[in-house]
Order: sequence, then structure tokens, then C-alpha cells
Amino acid sequence: MHDSNNATEPGAHGSQRPGWPETFINPRDGSIMRLVPAGDFIMGSTPEDIENARKMDEDGPGFTLLESPQFGLFVPSFYMSAFAVTNEQFARFLSERQPSSALFDLWVYATVRIIKPDGGSSAYRVERGFERHPVVHVTWFGADAYCRWAKLRLPTEVEWEKAARGTDARLFPWGNEWHDDFLRWNRGNRNESEPTVPVDTYPEGRSPYGIFQMTGNVAEWCEDWFQPNAYTDHALGNRRPPPSGDERVLRGGTCMQSRKLEFRCAMRQSSTPVFLTVDFTGIRCACDRRGFQT
Repeated sequence: MHDSNNATEPGAHGSQRPGWPETFINPRDGSIMRLVPAGDFIMGSTPEDIENARKMDEDGPGFTLLESPQFGLFVPSFYMSAFAVTNEQFARFLSERQPSSALFDLWVYATVRIIKPDGGSSAYRVERGFERHPVVHVTWFGADAYCRWAKLRLPTEVEWEKAARGTDARLFPWGNEWHDDFLRWNRGNRNESEPTVPVDTYPEGRSPYGIFQMTGNVAEWCEDWFQPNAYTDHALGNRRPPPSGDERVLRGGTCMQSRKLEFRCAMRQSSTPVFLTVDFTGIRCACDRRGFQT
């Protein structure tokens, strides 16, 4: 099932589907949206996959992995943003929304690279050189508010995993072999003073649908409440997110994490919606067909 395959999935870019452009630009925030076509994909991990994942790192055997069983699931067509939301985009959102102090604190756990208005200006600014870096330390409420402002939405956990791994059950967005230099993580060439990189870095690490940095750089919020047994329900054909919980799903791994197993497409994380237990959380948007405007 895990044949090494770094090539683009057949039809991911080339074949035009009636009424569904392969790519469109969201007019609200300028996000490039990529089509993830309808069809079945393989989600989750087998017991063998989990055993092999724990062998990737020295401390892997003691790591809890809540990503079983593995199953096939049909997912309707949807769009995923090719890049994580940038500081520049998020600053534009804040400048337009002009949140109160209480609302700002609900949306942003810690301010990094974004400068609040001062003097007579009402515009939020970004530190020079970090405009194309992903916004970080955003709460689930901030991510949800941004997506609504952009007339998009957060992806479900099912959608996120399909967009990351395609239909061949690959381990990483780029294939099945680990590459230190295909992502931003807490090893390799990471710069201690600038832990993140621009959102269009590491083109070699793109997913089968041409989506950048589905793993590494920042973790990304999903719509779902986190439930340890969610994959059991999905395996029975229930594609709907869990209706309740204490934490929301995070996917993708961050520039501060250093275990290889944490950057697999099937890896699940979670955090409380406001008080972040995973630093360097960011945003990636999704939408369905009725969400795009031409």
C-alpha cells in the first residue's frame, strides 16, 4: 500500500472537471485555492504503520498515536488553499475588522511579527520581511473568524488528510521517504532567529494536489472537535466531524517539532480553542463549490 511515489497524482492538475476549475483566486483575501477532486482515499494508519512510525524516532515507542483504524472513505470535491494564511493577509483582516482588545485576545494567543495600530493609524502592520511568513499563535476562534471574513471555512479533518496525502496512502505529502529538506522543522536548516519560512518555500514537499507545507512550518486548525475515537466513526462511513469535545483538531506539525513521526499525513494533534498547547498554530482555508466566485 505504501509504494514510494513522489509524482503528482494523476488528474490532480491536468484534467479540467466541468464547473470545477482546478485553481481559483479567492477575491476576498487573494488566497490561491486548489481543487481536491471527489473520490475515495485511504485515511488513518494500520497497526503496522503505527509500529513503523514509532521506529522513526528514538523516543517514538512511547508516543501516543490516535489514528486507527485505516479505512477507505469517499470525499466530495472541495478546495484547499495552496498556502497557509500569511501575516500580510491576517493583518489586512485585523485592519478591516478592528477587533476590541477582548476580541483580539480571543483570536490571537500571542502577537508575533504583526504590529498593532499606534498614533492616528487604524492599520495593523507586519514587520518588514515577514509579510509572506505564516501567521502564528492564532487560536481556533481567530482561525474561524478569519475564514468567515474571507468567505471561506476551516477544513474538516477528513478533508485535511485527503488534501495532504492524496489517494495512495502516502506517509508524507511528498511520498513515503523522509527528506530533511522538504519541510520546516526543528532540525535541518532551521534558523533559530527566524523559525518560520515564507509559505511558498519547499516546493519539493507539496502534496499530490500542489498544496504547500501541509506538514511543517505551522500546525493548522481543522473545524473538528478532537475525539480520540473519531477514526472508528469515520471507518463506519460517518464523514461528519464529532459534535462536541474539549479541544479542536490540529494537523501538520510545526517548525518547533523534531520527531519525524509528527510530520506524517496521518498524525493527529489537538489544542484547546483559546489557550494554545501547541505553539506556532496557523490557518489554512477551504471551501466547497458554492464557496468560489469567478
